[in-house]
Amino acid sequence: MAKYTAINIGPIIGTISLAKRPRELWASSYLFSFFMECIIDEIVKTKAKIISPALLTSIKDIKKTVGLYPDRVFVESECSDGFDAQKVIDAAFVVFTDKTGIGREYINVMYVTRENKSAKGIIKDLNHLLDCTELFNRTIANEQWEKVQNLIREKQKSPLFEHATDSVKSFYIPMLAELASVQLSSINIKWHDLILEARKASDDDDDNFYSKIRESYKTQFRSFHKYFCVVQADGDNMGKIVSALDLDKIEKLSVALLQYGSEVGKLIERYGGLPIYAGGDDLLFIAPVVSDYELDENNNVISLRCIFDLITEIDKLYKKEVEDVLDTLGRPKDDNNKELHTSISYGLSISYYKYPLYEALKSARELLFDKAKNVDGKNAIAWCLRKHSGSGFVGSLCKNSDVYTSFSELMGTSVDESTVSAIAHKLRENQDLLDIVRRSGRKDRIEAFYNKVMEESPLDDKSYKGITRDLLWKLFDQEKSKPGNEAKSTEEILETLYGMLRTAKFINGEGDSDE
Repeated sequence: MAKYTAINIGPIIGTISLAKRPRELWASSYLFSFFMECIIDEIVKTKAKIISPALLTSIKDIKKTVGLYPDRVFVESECSDGFDAQKVIDAAFVVFTDKTGIGREYINVMYVTRENKSAKGIIKDLNHLLDCTELFNRTIANEQWEKVQNLIREKQKSPLFEHATDSVKSFYIPMLAELASVQLSSINIKWHDLILEARKASDDDDDNFYSKIRESYKTQFRSFHKYFCVVQADGDNMGKIVSALDLDKIEKLSVALLQYGSEVGKLIERYGGLPIYAGGDDLLFIAPVVSDYELDENNNVISLRCIFDLITEIDKLYKKEVEDVLDTLGRPKDDNNKELHTSISYGLSISYYKYPLYEALKSARELLFDKAKNVDGKNAIAWCLRKHSGSGFVGSLCKNSDVYTSFSELMGTSVDESTVSAIAHKLRENQDLLDIVRRSGRKDRIEAFYNKVMEESPLDDKSYKGITRDLLWKLFDQEKSKPGNEAKSTEEILETLYGMLRTAKFINGEGDSDE
């Protein structure tokens, strides 16, 4: 009979909620990845076998500056081997506390053990048991909170920097303004000079940095340069997939997930972002709204690479490194004998640089788990653009939907501010008429509406008005199959469309304003 053990660590969410700056968010997350590494190193010294996660040594060219270990480890051992989880944890604390000064007074470790003749469904059982143990909170003394805060706020010679870089040198982590405005670095060297000057300051001074940026980039500066993205992502159906796989296949899948985590960190950095955590199928990072932006002499967008493009690239990487691997392992099936597939859902919070980072983090987490994960079919993105004025636009879409395709087209189409406002105003002004058009279920009726009321003549599917017409029709059509009590009203659909129009215009280079 085999013994199966699962170990869980925390309090992760409570710790990252302390972060006020990107470097603090990185450190608060990396702290736990480092501790899990200490636990895994001690497990390796025993006769037990780690089922998941895969060891960092299992892949080449690992990106150590990103937290790659999740908060849970699953272990298989023979009952006769005498695997002692508590002994492993105690030994891990000796190493971890010696390096960081943080001990068991702060870090919460829980473990559960099951003895089973069969390994079938054991991961699911262990996860359920750990979920129950997480319901029990314990009080942490104020001095322990302060000790952790001092560690994550360290700018120089942090033991976490030393471990991440394999050296004692400081590890520079960009400030929010630097991340938000990185697109300007491709224009000329002024941006780099201003960054070097900002790095010499005793603390992050975003306001001073922006005053100099505006002066240096008078014609190129856009609203999106003052906004940053916090993205939290999670794999869809991964729990069901792991529960349906044999243990040897789970081990191989864990290697694929580790490879993905390392590669996605590099992808985010190439975009200009800061990867915080990439453990298993979970992902957390900060990024600019736009990393590449080019206009012609008439101020029309020639090329644009925005946060939604990065998400598309991450999806492709996940499919290659994780989803396609399931075919080689033997596609698992659910209880109804239906093949299981995995994708990624995202919570995207776009906020003004003065907005509290921990609030943006909370928003991204809620968008992911309260909205994106509840979209039919998952594989979704839920976003919120929170303007400096306090106004905001929220949306959630399945990335496989026709609506998302049209929304992507909208983001790649340049148009002036007055056109956006005029279209939005006319649509809202004719809500009752559009309600009749919607109930007719006929596409030619919406074409007639755009021809007569919106003055789109001739109809052109590639024009800005044509794209909004197509998008509105798809929004109507999307609600048609839903039960009456679940379908959105015409007013709600128009509000959704308006949010898309404003989000697309913002990404397309809305002029510098403090709206």
